[in-house]
Order: sequence, then structure tokens, then C-alpha cells
Amino acid sequence: MRTRNIPVMLYSATFLLMSLVLAGSFIFPASHLVYAHTFSTSESAEFLSLVDQIRAETGLVTMNLENNNATLAHAEKASSLLDNNTLGEIRERNNRIADSLETGLEQLKGNITSLASSSQRQIPQDRIQSVSQIVMSLNNTMAEAITVRVQSEQQNNATTWAMVLADLVNVVLSDYGNATAASFDLTDMSNIAGMGGKETGHAKNVTIMTQDEKLQMSGNSSEGSTMIMATNATSSMSNMTATIVDASAYQSAQYLANNTLLQLFNDRLKPLTTSPNKTSPDNNNATTMTEEGQDNSRTPDGHMTSNIDKLEADLQQLKDDINGKATPNEVMVTAHLNIDPLLIIIYGLTEGH
Repeated sequence: MRTRNIPVMLYSATFLLMSLVLAGSFIFPASHLVYAHTFSTSESAEFLSLVDQIRAETGLVTMNLENNNATLAHAEKASSLLDNNTLGEIRERNNRIADSLETGLEQLKGNITSLASSSQRQIPQDRIQSVSQIVMSLNNTMAEAITVRVQSEQQNNATTWAMVLADLVNVVLSDYGNATAASFDLTDMSNIAGMGGKETGHAKNVTIMTQDEKLQMSGNSSEGSTMIMATNATSSMSNMTATIVDASAYQSAQYLANNTLLQLFNDRLKPLTTSPNKTSPDNNNATTMTEEGQDNSRTPDGHMTSNIDKLEADLQQLKDDINGKATPNEVMVTAHLNIDPLLIIIYGLTEGH
């Protein structure tokens, strides 16, 4: 019974939060609300997320060599992501790796800057090979950095990778907000309260429970009303598209949604979640829930396999949202009302401030 109560308790909290947000929008200005899906994380998860962001930007450099402006923007962003604090942490463990990363990113930025200022219409083949070699070397060095910066048990920890996924989803939201010049912060869940049913089109996976749990939830009039409000607020204008005003930011959001998130899920998170005895050693709540979820996955009516499938479907939906240039509000709904609750249920992620 304790296992079956966990999803209900978590969703009760989630929908209560949405009820407060939606109700508060009629009483207080949205700027005064502080609700958001900012999950507590770890230094290991933050570093792994950072590495994936740098890999995305360097990958976009090689994909955009014919577009000087885009290539330079991605090279500059990749270089800016690795700040002195992170370099210092790596240098404490391995000075060579830190120097190689710093030098490699500087070389990449220098080469792209030189290409952007060149009057040649066609990029010489040797320059293309040089850039490709730098990116390949950077990827190898970042893989080394992970081995010295992140302990092996954290690399094999489902909760750690769930934190990485959550952070990268927020990066997608931030990039897409910049790409569409959204007037609000897409990473702030409280901004969903400002929709008022005006935009968005698919909160179809908000209720992720078995039928008896849905009945138990609907027995609470406040939570039931919130479910109806959330569904009604996302039922119109799904055919609208956003206007892209920052192509480089849009490419970043696309790369992460199309490649990084799905690869992380399929190569890391899903295998660790569905394999026996793969639990979090440093998060008792997440450990208990993962163990219980794995036990349930062996039964026909277990939640774990179903929720993992839903998480994969919602990551695909986020990809489709970005590729289809959905409105910022639609993208927020996919992230905050579909993906984030699943991360809470499956991995016990907690919200930090």
C-alpha cells in the first residue's frame, strides 16, 4: 500500500501547487509568485549537464560551418559555458585536462572567428578538417574530465542522470525562450498561470495514475478542479506557431531536444532505471522509490514501466514541439506539466530554491 500511495501523494502536491498558481494569478501579479520547477541537484549532475551543453554547441559549430554568424555564436557560447570555477575544479584533479579544455575551446573560437572574417566564399577543406579535429579532441577531453570529476557511482546513478535531464530540459526552455523572444521566463512554472487558457495545446499526460488512483484523486474537489482547469487551459490554439527571432538559440534548443535529451534517456537513464539494483546511494527517498518502482515493473499492473514509457513519449513531444515551432506556452506545458511530474514520481527529485 505504501508503494501505491507515493504517486498519489506526489500528484496531490503537484496539483495543489498548480491550483495555488492558477488561483494566485487572479489575486497577485505573476511576478510576485515564486513557484517554479527548479530541482535540487548535485555538483556531479551540474557538471554532466554542462558537458552535454558544450558538446551540443561544438556539434552545432561543425554543422554550421557555411553559416558564419551561427558558427561563431555557437563557438562563443561553448567557450563561455566553461567558466573559471569549473576549470578550477577540474584542475584540482587533473591540470592537463583543464588546460586541454581551455586551450581547445580557445582554438575553436579563434578558428571560427578567423573563418567568419575571411572573404573566401568557400571554406578550405583543411580548415574544415582542423575544426573537426578540434571538436573531436574536445569531446575526448570532456570524456576524460567526466572520469576525474564525477565518481563512478554517480555515473551509474539513475537519480543523478534524472537531475541532468531536468537541468537540460530547463536549458531547452531557456534557449527556446530566447529563440522566440518570449516576454516571460519559460523555466518558471508560475508563468503558466498567466496563460488563462489563451494558448497551449497538449497537457494530455498530466494524470499519470491507475484508474483507482484517479478516482481517489477526483474525490478531492480542489484537486479535481485543478485537473480540469489545467486541461481546459491547454485545449486551444494548438495549431499556432512561434516566430523565431534568434536562429542560433533555436538551433541550440533543437539540438538538445532532438539529440542530447533522447540519447541521455536511451543510453543512460532508461537502462539504469529498469535494471535491477540501480538506485541512488545518496538520496534515501529516491532510492526507496526506484527500488519499489523496479519491483512494480515486474508485475502486470506496476507503475514503473508505464511511467518510463510516458517519460519517453513526453521527451518525444518536447522534440516535436521545438521542431514544430510550438508556442512557448505549449513547450512549457510539455516540460512542467508532463515531464517534471514524472521525474518527481520516478526518481524522487525535490525542488530547490
